[in-house]
Amino acid sequence: MTLRILIAEDYKELADSYRMVLEGRGHAVTITSNGIECSGVYKQYSKQFDGTVKPYFDVVILDQKMPGMDGIETAKEIQKVNPKQKIIFITGNGMDVLQKLGQLSENAAVVNKPFTVQSLLAEVEGIAVTKFRKKMNTAR
Repeated sequence: MTLRILIAEDYKELADSYRMVLEGRGHAVTITSNGIECSGVYKQYSKQFDGTVKPYFDVVILDQKMPGMDGIETAKEIQKVNPKQKIIFITGNGMDVLQKLGQLSENAAVVNKPFTVQSLLAEVEGIAVTKFRKKMNTAR
């Protein structure tokens, strides 16, 4: 199943590597370079011609530390539009983010840096890491 994924990452090389991995799995990826741009793109894609809101992205991946607006603030803006939006934070400050997750809906998760590609894909695709490994081994 193809997922539509929005990513906010201020390091271009990292954003490109996320894109390569996720598009390699058949997902559609939109990259933004900061929280302000991400929030704007999210609202643009979600707003319908008649003014109603229809969720467009299946998953939003946010770096926590970004210029302009950090990941938590970006997530709050996104969840004003769609409180049920699945959000994944990628951060080296997992404990800091975990303490702030109470400000968001239950659809938020954290992937700590450094991480494996498998753990990111498992979180994005919503399957347990053990099932993911089994699926990857049978695909070979």
